[in-house]
Amino acid sequence: MTKSTPLEIHSKRVVSIRESKFLTGSKIFFILATSFLGGVFAASFFRVENYLLLILVAVALAMFVINYKNRKTVVAGAAVLFLALGVWRSNVSLDTAKNNLAGQNLGPVEFVGIVASEPEIGEKNQKIIVSMNFEEYTRKPVCGFNLIGDVKKKVLINTPLYSKYAYGDELKINCIIEAPKNREDSRFDYQMYLAKDGIYRICNKAQITTISRNKGNRVYLTILAMKNKFEEKLSQVFPDPEGAYLKGLLLGGSKRMPRGLADAFSRTGTSHTVAVSGYNVTIVVAFLMWLGIYLGLWRQQVFSFAIIGIVFFILMTGAPSSAVRAGIMGGLVIWAMKEGRLANSTNAIIFAASMMLAINPLLLRYDTGFQLSFLATIGIVQLSPIFEKIWWGRPPKLIQETVILTMSAIIFVLPIILNSFEKLPLVSPLANFLILPAIPAIMGMGFAAGIAGFIFVPLGKLVGFIPYILLKIELFAVQWMANLPWASAEVKNFGWKYILTYYIILFLILLRLKRDKVESEDKSLTIDH
Repeated sequence: MTKSTPLEIHSKRVVSIRESKFLTGSKIFFILATSFLGGVFAASFFRVENYLLLILVAVALAMFVINYKNRKTVVAGAAVLFLALGVWRSNVSLDTAKNNLAGQNLGPVEFVGIVASEPEIGEKNQKIIVSMNFEEYTRKPVCGFNLIGDVKKKVLINTPLYSKYAYGDELKINCIIEAPKNREDSRFDYQMYLAKDGIYRICNKAQITTISRNKGNRVYLTILAMKNKFEEKLSQVFPDPEGAYLKGLLLGGSKRMPRGLADAFSRTGTSHTVAVSGYNVTIVVAFLMWLGIYLGLWRQQVFSFAIIGIVFFILMTGAPSSAVRAGIMGGLVIWAMKEGRLANSTNAIIFAASMMLAINPLLLRYDTGFQLSFLATIGIVQLSPIFEKIWWGRPPKLIQETVILTMSAIIFVLPIILNSFEKLPLVSPLANFLILPAIPAIMGMGFAAGIAGFIFVPLGKLVGFIPYILLKIELFAVQWMANLPWASAEVKNFGWKYILTYYIILFLILLRLKRDKVESEDKSLTIDH
């Protein structure tokens, strides 16, 4: 029996180390969670029949039975099983949505309902989501057909601005129930966009009578009351359009800004600054951590301070589901930074996304906010460490982190922006580089000015003088760049084939960088032995 040479022994040791790295609990978890996400993705874009699901389950069981002693085979079988689970969960959700959309309960109706969320105020109309109370409403026949037997659903009501409604209002409504319709000249699936939130009907020509108020969840009513009062103080301290922009930064959303200004942000690729997303929350986190360090807090206190800040930020926005999801993503980034594992925290983010999609798989395809939050957070985790290594110069730490976080997020969300808004903001790198460094300071001082406004409005204006000047400069810069002839280019039909190609190329680049790092570690291991 021949003895192994030292080189052979070392080669076996390197292979053993690589296999142990591949088969760690962390890697197995990543494979299973990614398989589930892959199943949700596949079923969201392609119809996967039930017999294919049975085949997948049979293949997985066969792999377990035939080679259950081989760890790789067991992991592969489990991955197939999780893939089937993702497909099944998505199919159930899609079938439920399509069955509800296909219902025939249409026509004139009278019912009592509760306003289920904050009304969305537009320039001419407001959109109200009402949860129908079937125990109390009176059914009116529709050509001899009654709405008996329908399940509890939400309806969307478009109504003029002259009447004010709020979350928790109990309303008596007479209207014509219709199914939402997709426009033939648009790729946007309006039906499924509403269905992801459990809305399957639209209420037109509504005649509304307010029966009572404050019928909603008392905790949420308190949150909204605080948020609305704070927004009111901001309006008293900061005039528009600067005030509208600040409210977008602090409270989320561009609905408060004039259409022309919102278009300017879209043309310059800076709309993300007023969107409640994982990126937006991460910028808040970066500022809070910098502020905590400046105030002399210890490391543990800094992270606790940032977590409290995230919770407070979510409450200020009114705690919509999009803000809660963004807060979870931002919180995971904080956890990764606290543990010193920013580059290795992908598992936590994928786990959070898997849980969200297990609850509502429709988010993956039909909720742009979820897509942006998830991808922006992944981009920050994967690309920030790379950009930090190649960063030039020594700017202030807060400015460096803000620019790096933003560039990392933009690279990952660019295809979604092109698909959703059909614009390529050519001036985006310049615009972001110019306006981003001041945003944390604007948010911090603007928030302080709003709080001071509760004490005395003139005091709020005094505290808000510097952020007001900064806001004015930023709006001037955005509008000036938006008016450049080459500011943006239209990109039509940037469909999912192009999106998938983009992310495959991005994945291969990251994989190559990671392999180079592993090879470098192997070389150092060889030298050590």
